[in-house]
Amino acid sequence: MVEATFIASGETSTEALQMAASLSLKVLLGTDNFVRSRKLDVFCDNIKDANELNAILWDMPKYSIIDHGLVGQEENTLVQIGYPGTKFSLESDYIINVSPDLPKNLDTYKSYIQLVIMDDSILRERAADTWTQCKKLGLDAKFLKSL
Repeated sequence: MVEATFIASGETSTEALQMAASLSLKVLLGTDNFVRSRKLDVFCDNIKDANELNAILWDMPKYSIIDHGLVGQEENTLVQIGYPGTKFSLESDYIINVSPDLPKNLDTYKSYIQLVIMDDSILRERAADTWTQCKKLGLDAKFLKSL
């Protein structure tokens, strides 16, 4: 069964993208109580956010490079960055979802991390709807205010 973890990730999309970059490293290395994954998918809300995350990952971590790329542009990377209209190869154990909406093909992953933008508005409400959908699917969802 897919593990669903919802994590508060700041008040803006940029803060959530920074969190996604940081979590990517933790998942690939298996640090801070994350099970190590050989590959990782990150789903963004739109192409603008996907390009921003792609740029962030060039600078993070500071003294090394995480092998990453946009779906359809870079193949066989450790981190695939997708957005609506793209299709992951479904070879990853983890998906980090920066979009507030439930990702497709969720049942192909072992772990699902939903970043929740705490904007007290539309993005937070959409993430709450995703929580409800997870519960309806029978997933054991948990919410973390911080890591």
